Amino acid sequence: MTGGATGIGAEIVKSFVDYGAQVGVHYRKSEAEAKALKKEVCGENTEVTLFQADLSESIEREQLIEEFLKEFRGIDVLVNNAGGPVGTDHFLELDHASWEKTFSINVTAPFFLAQSVFPLMSKAGGGRIINISSIGVKYGGSEKTLHYNAAKASLEAVTRGLAKLGAEHNILVNAIRPGVVDTAAYQFVSREEFRRRVELIPMKRPGKPQEIAEMVRFLASDAGSYITGQIIAVSGGD
Repeated sequence: MTGGATGIGAEIVKSFVDYGAQVGVHYRKSEAEAKALKKEVCGENTEVTLFQADLSESIEREQLIEEFLKEFRGIDVLVNNAGGPVGTDHFLELDHASWEKTFSINVTAPFFLAQSVFPLMSKAGGGRIINISSIGVKYGGSEKTLHYNAAKASLEAVTRGLAKLGAEHNILVNAIRPGVVDTAAYQFVSREEFRRRVELIPMKRPGKPQEIAEMVRFLASDAGSYITGQIIAVSGGD
């Protein structure tokens, strides 16, 4: 579970723990939040292990997989949740480094993490890879998020490709497009801008992180055993 310390990621962790799963939680900078989450969810029969890594760095990605496997000996479900825009400048002012790092976090890292676990899942008889995209892909993003949504569109293409390659090995690969969810991810817009965006949603409300988490758990469960290659919007009709 990448990006599991806060927001949607933390709710996904809680949902898996409720299901009785052993969970490896990755974070980059949110150490305090990750430790607080572990303290909150850990019970007598719960195993949650924290892993720190900067997923934009290839060496740290490789070490993350090594450390995870040392702890858990295998992997059934990979949730690629870590992501977000690097830089929120107008697209006419966006620098090359922000574009590249945004793609590194949102596309490159999920692809290479999936590449690392594919053989392990295949050998074990199957697995699930669930990528977290964004409803912004549907619209192309704003003048400040075009680079982020271009990266998420690429992640959806990777999802479909991996699903075709994984089907014969019972590796099911899907992506979820969260709509507007009231988390810190929207801290770069004013509350008035946020309110106006919510008004465009048919259901007239933002989503809850728990609603995204429940879809992730559905896809990871036996109920999702015949679903692969899908991009599923959880967006209130957006």
